[in-house]
Amino acid sequence: MPKVKGGIDYSYYLAVPAQPVEDFISPSVYGVLFQENVIPERELAAPETFEFSFVQPNVLTANIGASIQLFDGTFIYGLKAAKLYKGLIKKKRIQSEQTITTNVTKAYMSILVAEKNKEVISQNIKVLEKSLSDIKAVYQNGFAESLDVDRMQLSLETLQTQIGNLDQMIQLSYNLLKFQMNYPIDQNIVVTDNLELMVEQIIVDEITLDGPIDMSRRAEFSVIEVGQQLNELDYKRTKAGYLPTANAFINFQESLQRSNLFDNDEAGWLPTAVAGVSIKAPIYDGGMKKAQMENIKLKMNKTDLQKQDLERLITLQVRNSQRSIINARNTVNNSKKNLDLSQRIYDKTKIKFKEGIGSSIEVTQAEADLYQAQGNYINALYDLLIAKTDYNLALAKQ
Repeated sequence: MPKVKGGIDYSYYLAVPAQPVEDFISPSVYGVLFQENVIPERELAAPETFEFSFVQPNVLTANIGASIQLFDGTFIYGLKAAKLYKGLIKKKRIQSEQTITTNVTKAYMSILVAEKNKEVISQNIKVLEKSLSDIKAVYQNGFAESLDVDRMQLSLETLQTQIGNLDQMIQLSYNLLKFQMNYPIDQNIVVTDNLELMVEQIIVDEITLDGPIDMSRRAEFSVIEVGQQLNELDYKRTKAGYLPTANAFINFQESLQRSNLFDNDEAGWLPTAVAGVSIKAPIYDGGMKKAQMENIKLKMNKTDLQKQDLERLITLQVRNSQRSIINARNTVNNSKKNLDLSQRIYDKTKIKFKEGIGSSIEVTQAEADLYQAQGNYINALYDLLIAKTDYNLALAKQ
């Protein structure tokens, strides 16, 4: 791009520079007079000297000029690097967004699972309250022991304590989600997804263990690739420093020199115009560019190694996440079977107890097994959701 600049300068000489000049006029005049016999020829005295100045005390100058770079190898590569750097900033922003999305997703999933856990425990409390009411009636009729009532009362209070703790954990999970989303902590937020539907979708999704991996989807991989390109441009830019540079320029100037600046009887403005080309070539820089190029080569090799390490890491993350999601799906299926089995055992044990052919200890044990199976199933659901989140992160899926 051309550059244009202008200016006005005023100078006043406190001491006008002058130099002594011999009287070269008188000898010439007398020489002509002698030659033409106008006056008798005689010997002349030594010529006198006097001071003469080419500068006036007041100098006013106005100028305007333009210049343009015709060739500079480093400038060309600098422009290319600037464009790449803008892309690098964008890719780093995408990388940050992917991390934030993963954190938000995990916080969101933890709320869904905690709400599901609360729903299950609340249902258990309702069932246990009904059972406690029944056992108290049986006890009052003399067909049960007080120990049976105490055991069931203890189980109920344990569940009530758990649901109180769970409410606190759910609130903390909501606060974490708001924080990850940059959402006001004091404002309410509601999660609306259905946990079972999400799990069913994950279970039916097809997972290929040996499929190709598109590395370019990962923002950090793209960041390293841009870094490689920037290193290459930096190397070429430094190498281009050995080439000459060329610039063209043109300047216009008006100068006013007077003993009295505002005396229009004196000389007026004196115009000047000049145009030209400037070419500069580096000759010797003490080996600085060579050292810079060697350092850039080291950076290029380091970036290449980082890219190889990242490729291996992404491959490891993808393969591990694929295995994890398959294992998590199997665990969910097995946990669901165990839960159904524990529910049937618990129901049959309660029936036996009501019929008087089972003990409260059996009911308590079946109840504990059921709660354990419920907890295992809910944990399996959470592990599956997290495995799916890690899988999406590994493949850079939304």
